[in-house]
Amino acid sequence: MSQCFRPVKEVWNTHSSCFIESETLITLLHDLAARVATASDDHAYGDNTAVWFENGNKVLDYIERDQRFSPDSFKESLEEQGVQVRRDNLASLLGNMRSLAAEWRNSIGAHGEIVFYIDAC
Repeated sequence: MSQCFRPVKEVWNTHSSCFIESETLITLLHDLAARVATASDDHAYGDNTAVWFENGNKVLDYIERDQRFSPDSFKESLEEQGVQVRRDNLASLLGNMRSLAAEWRNSIGAHGEIVFYIDAC
């Protein structure tokens, strides 16, 4: 079996505070991927977790423009998955995400992917 390796260019863009537990945020991000019909995956690396989305533009378009990107919509969806979260915390998180989405477009990779690193929240 052949193997390969490659260098990775990481650019640390503007961050948002989590406002919710790390595991809840990871669940929310995978829910977001499902909403826009793009693949997602997560991997833990030491003190943080990387969440990868295949189509970063779809994700950021949804964050910026879709009315379903709302605290009530995600609260309901997360609760259906057995995750309890306060609406106020979701409102703060989603508001930050919406205000940063345009800037985060600079983080879309050459193949259209986007990766978010979640530090210990």
